Amino acid sequence: MDDYILHALAALRPHATRLVAVVPSDASGVVTAVLAQTCDDVRVSDSSRFDPVDYAAAVRASTSSGPFDEVVLTGDSWFGPISDFAPVLRRMADVACAAWAMVENAAGMPTTFPEAGFEHQTLPWAWTVLRTEVFASGAWASYWRAPSRVADAQEESRFLEHLAGGGASIAFAFPAADFASADPGLFSSSLLLEAGCPFLLRTLFLQYPPHLDRFAVIGREILAQVDDLGFPMPLIWQNLARTVQPKALYAIGGMLEVLPDVDLGYDPDRPFRIAVIVHASDVDNVPEVFARLSNLPTAYDLYVTTTDGKRAEKLQRMLERREDANLASVDVRVTPSNRGRDMSDFFVGCRDVLLSGEYDLVIKAHSRRTRDKTVNVRRYFRRYQYDNLLHSPGYVANLLAMFQREPGLGVVFPPMMHIGYSIMGNAWGGLRDTAETLARDLGISVPFDKISPLAPFGGMWIGRPEALAPLTARRWQFRDYGKRTGQSYRNLARVQERLIAYAGAELGYHTRTALTREHAAISHTMLESKVDGLFANTRGWPVEQIALMQRAGDAGHLGTVALARMYIRLNHPRLSRITMPLFEMALRAVVVLKYGRRGVHIFTSVMTGRTPEGRR
Repeated sequence: MDDYILHALAALRPHATRLVAVVPSDASGVVTAVLAQTCDDVRVSDSSRFDPVDYAAAVRASTSSGPFDEVVLTGDSWFGPISDFAPVLRRMADVACAAWAMVENAAGMPTTFPEAGFEHQTLPWAWTVLRTEVFASGAWASYWRAPSRVADAQEESRFLEHLAGGGASIAFAFPAADFASADPGLFSSSLLLEAGCPFLLRTLFLQYPPHLDRFAVIGREILAQVDDLGFPMPLIWQNLARTVQPKALYAIGGMLEVLPDVDLGYDPDRPFRIAVIVHASDVDNVPEVFARLSNLPTAYDLYVTTTDGKRAEKLQRMLERREDANLASVDVRVTPSNRGRDMSDFFVGCRDVLLSGEYDLVIKAHSRRTRDKTVNVRRYFRRYQYDNLLHSPGYVANLLAMFQREPGLGVVFPPMMHIGYSIMGNAWGGLRDTAETLARDLGISVPFDKISPLAPFGGMWIGRPEALAPLTARRWQFRDYGKRTGQSYRNLARVQERLIAYAGAELGYHTRTALTREHAAISHTMLESKVDGLFANTRGWPVEQIALMQRAGDAGHLGTVALARMYIRLNHPRLSRITMPLFEMALRAVVVLKYGRRGVHIFTSVMTGRTPEGRR
């Protein structure tokens, strides 16, 4: 149970004669015990998911000894109170009505985008207040007996319509007409908060980001407003990190920070204990990494891993010659050569460092050769990673200040690199199934992004060791990263890289990315040019263009087979649902028979027109 729920209940307590909580059937005894400290009654539902019928059972049990003047049906579907409940409650107490709701939704069910992984979600009701005449009229009981009743995201509105159809008068504390929106809870959150609405609906953060883009709903702006109103933001971030797809939250919250080179907020009186872990297989370029570490504003311990004894000696001599007042200690470690490279050295070779409890932050970096890239791409890769983590003393101070301001910030890394790389749109790289299996085994239940994960592509980041706990708790072995077919998790290093943000999110830690001003300019202008070209041959808003392309499916290399497949999906969807699985099964069988073990990887490439495994 997230802390924002307890915060809301504590604020409701002074306004309620009786406070009743309903928990799902699988709620732990710890949850019910904590709720019992604030609530008069804690009831356990027969279902593991929210079902509005639980309201009827709770009301029946609570009113058995006599009626109440008002019964409020609400739940954990909002963050609040952002402002005090009292003014709204006093105002509505003077309104003559049989029932009232906090925010009117005249728009109906929110738009869904199942192809992108955004389907209907049924949340507890936001806020519906019933007065004694509702129960006396029989409208309450008749609603729950109706065979046509459907439990979905729109049921709260339908319930009010049912009451109104029976002659009851309905009022709204914040009518839709006052906000020039049929659904102000979703599309006019800022105006609602300005008008004194005491809470922010969570449904805003469960939407498809391009859909919010269509209506210029800026989550970062709304969250800044909530922060300015004094609400404890860690409560929001903790819940959103655990319940929203990380990359979707990243987009909705605008969680990219463009940092200047002038220190604007680092507090030197609150220094972090920092460990720097550097994997060095390319000794020629490692001095650049070491030079960047001198930009740190506080002392740090340096751990260097490499797979060769002679290379380790060279690194040791190199470090002995370094003049860096903040370099407190050096530990050069020789590790076995394996396919895990920097990731195995991090999770196996330096596991003791990560679990020691001696450090507040860990900086992970590496210097290694990428043979399948051009000189320009290799050069820009290093510059992009090093600049956006360790660019200058002022820049690094500003990045560390983010961790000082936000105790729930788990990891910071550069945004997905797209110049010189083609991983956008396929960043799971055929590894999503393996990542989901590993996540289940590690107890990570955060919803997965469908297209691409939020991940430190490039393998460099700054983060809190505790935010990596789901990954570090397991005692990995170097052989887990091997090439054998019997490995539990194929391509473990890349899978772990894709789970960094998800591991922290499971514990309530959110993730941000950071860019220098120069790289923000380079990245945005190039990205703008590429997106402009991608949308050149489709019409409508970006959300509509994206939906069209998703319905068409994978374009592959736009050969005859791919074009025929897209035509069938767009123009004969029912036929597509029958034929496409058969086509894919047949293609998979042919490829596996022809190429053996490599067949599954090649099949991914054939279906998507991408390099398997999203090589970085």
